[in-house]
Amino acid sequence: MNLTKAGARHLSSCAEFSIQLQQEISACGAGNTLAVLILQLQRSDRIAALISTSYAQEVQSRLWQRIQPGLRPQDSAVFVGDNECWFMLPGLAAQELALLAVHRLLGVLDTPLTLDSHSIHFYPSIGVALAPMEGMNAASMLRMADQAQKGALLEHQRYALAERDVKNSLMPDNLPKLIADVIDANELRVVYQPKVDIRSNRVVSVEALVRWPSDHPQFVPVNVLIDTVERCGLVEALTLQVLSAVLRETSGWKMAGLDVTVWVNLSARLLSQPDLPRTLAHKMEVWFAEPGSIGLEITESALIRDLDKTVEVLSELKRLGFPLAIDDFGTGYSSFAYLRRFPIDELKIDRVFVDNMTESLQDKQIVQSIIDLAHNFGLPVVAEGVERLETLQALIAMECEQIQGYYFAKPMPAQELLIWCADFHRKAEASPG
Repeated sequence: MNLTKAGARHLSSCAEFSIQLQQEISACGAGNTLAVLILQLQRSDRIAALISTSYAQEVQSRLWQRIQPGLRPQDSAVFVGDNECWFMLPGLAAQELALLAVHRLLGVLDTPLTLDSHSIHFYPSIGVALAPMEGMNAASMLRMADQAQKGALLEHQRYALAERDVKNSLMPDNLPKLIADVIDANELRVVYQPKVDIRSNRVVSVEALVRWPSDHPQFVPVNVLIDTVERCGLVEALTLQVLSAVLRETSGWKMAGLDVTVWVNLSARLLSQPDLPRTLAHKMEVWFAEPGSIGLEITESALIRDLDKTVEVLSELKRLGFPLAIDDFGTGYSSFAYLRRFPIDELKIDRVFVDNMTESLQDKQIVQSIIDLAHNFGLPVVAEGVERLETLQALIAMECEQIQGYYFAKPMPAQELLIWCADFHRKAEASPG
């Protein structure tokens, strides 16, 4: 952990940062705003792993040279590891000044950093928490900023402002019940992101993604929702509700002209339940869903928990007609054994490699290796997190079959997706070649 000060404050650690933050919160009165920013730079930890520790420290030092001129003497900052930085901005005359600081910070990070022969592109996400607020303390303010940062990252936003209802949002004892109540009331939203086959230029499948209800008075970021569900034994209830919502919302798609597989994420915890295949099959029967209309994505790390039991459950799911995919391939314990033992239908390359492949030769080589490996086993490949034309063109050259990401479309509600797909296919048919 390395700390850098801005102005006259000589802080020495995150602990001292927290102590100083608590003092600022106590002193923050009406007419003044205190802001905490948590900045995370994606993949800077991998930069440190690829090159020397001294190089990683040089990256941090050069970053600070850029950031410091935009801060006031009373502002403070602490680097946490190699890829995160906390900022404390006290005495702001208006909340808008906090957002001005965010935009100034993002502007500084937009320019790549050149060290030796390396061009380092930064992909920042920033969470912002503001005080004063009832019930606020240093720990809760940092937690709010952290949740906002993670929410921004998941939603592909550069920054996010934390939910201001601290009394409800940050009480750990209240959150599991809050989530359980929303699940029981069937209030969770499902949005869908298309996957485009780049050979036919058509949408061939979509991924279903769960979201907290937008009209709920309490905001819960997706990462917090999933973490709490996993921790509190609500996984099965969440999965079955998402599946029911998918089956209900997509039941008319084929008649409307959209015949695609809808992929649903399957938690590792459910793979240990021998009755899972029958439970899911029963849901399909209730909605008269055709075999193959629902696919299941399993994260790579989930496959190693109990290999024999996992093979048994996956084989039964396959027999019942569910297509299966390994999600986030390359981030866990990649092994030829998985592709040999598991009845997998496709691989998804994790966005952490896709995002940076046009700037990082190693990431590009990893992506190409995964594609070649999948093809050697007769499996198609989906690249997720594609946001730029350069990335798309590189994946086409690598013969990756399917693309998912903001380059084509953001996740959207079912009816909006129907309209989007019809428009996309109409434009594809009208374009030459």
